[in-house]
Amino acid sequence: MRQYLPGDGLTIVQASAALSANCNGMSTKQLSLDFFDAYRRQDIDAMKALFHADATIRYVPFAMEGSLDAAGVAAWSGLIDAFPDLTNRVEEVWDAGSAAFARVFISGTQSKDAFGVPNQGRKYDLEHLFVIESDGNRITRMTSYWDSADWFRRLGRTSLETEGT
Repeated sequence: MRQYLPGDGLTIVQASAALSANCNGMSTKQLSLDFFDAYRRQDIDAMKALFHADATIRYVPFAMEGSLDAAGVAAWSGLIDAFPDLTNRVEEVWDAGSAAFARVFISGTQSKDAFGVPNQGRKYDLEHLFVIESDGNRITRMTSYWDSADWFRRLGRTSLETEGT
């Protein structure tokens, strides 16, 4: 294995990413890109295959954290069901070895009531930040951030209050 030393002309992040790719087979950046490619195809099996079975998924704006099936597959299935044209556009991915940071726009047109939002047939295109961690072979943790208030507004929800409160 090559050693990366000061004077090689690489930044710490570049050297870390190179070491991660060389030691473990696949960079976290590539795992991230593969995940968003499968997401664009709405291929949940391919998305799942990129994760460790015991991976943790965290959607901060939904206050949701859990296992791959309980949080990941549940959210992805719900989104694909409610937004049949759901897609994403990866703007940037920064690789930091065992973690990658992805700036991604997710968009879709709502076709049914979901996530507390009555269907009005509206489209959204919303910036997200994903922090994806891996061991170089599989994703071990994924955390996502976005502006829920903006998402709700774009879909026509006028209040953040839940029914009955």
